[in-house]
Amino acid sequence: MTLSGFTHDQRTATSSDEWYTQPEIFDALGLTFSLDPAAPTGGVPWVPARRHLTRHDDGLSRPWRGRVWLNPPYGRQTDRWLTKLADHGDGLALVFARTDTAWFQGIAAKATALCFIGGRLRFYRPDGTPGSTAPSPSLLIAFGLPCALGLAAAALGQTFMPPVQGTSSA
Repeated sequence: MTLSGFTHDQRTATSSDEWYTQPEIFDALGLTFSLDPAAPTGGVPWVPARRHLTRHDDGLSRPWRGRVWLNPPYGRQTDRWLTKLADHGDGLALVFARTDTAWFQGIAAKATALCFIGGRLRFYRPDGTPGSTAPSPSLLIAFGLPCALGLAAAALGQTFMPPVQGTSSA
């Protein structure tokens, strides 16, 4: 089977490659977003973004404005999506906590805050029903102070805000 590169985990012949972020994440964050550039086809009604781009819109190649919500396609292009968000500087990304990967090592150094979500998420199916528990722990990565503060206030897990360069803790 050929994978499209727009997947949140390895799909099988009987499963979808589109998995939706659970609404409780957005309830806890209390943030609104201007853009969801990697939205599933048809969108997700509980994602608080004014604009949704799907794989057919090619959100990776389009310009991003305002605060961005990103649940990127998991796979070979994860680093490209996260690098674009880091360069954009205003948004939150939800990814698996793959701390051993090159993309994590590069992106973590650019993040304003990281939140290692407590427990395992349960992504939702396209019909709006809860799916199975995620196979790996998840991580929220914030870029920009408003997103970092929203992430810290959400209390979704262990949140870390790296010190600003040039400051001392002594």
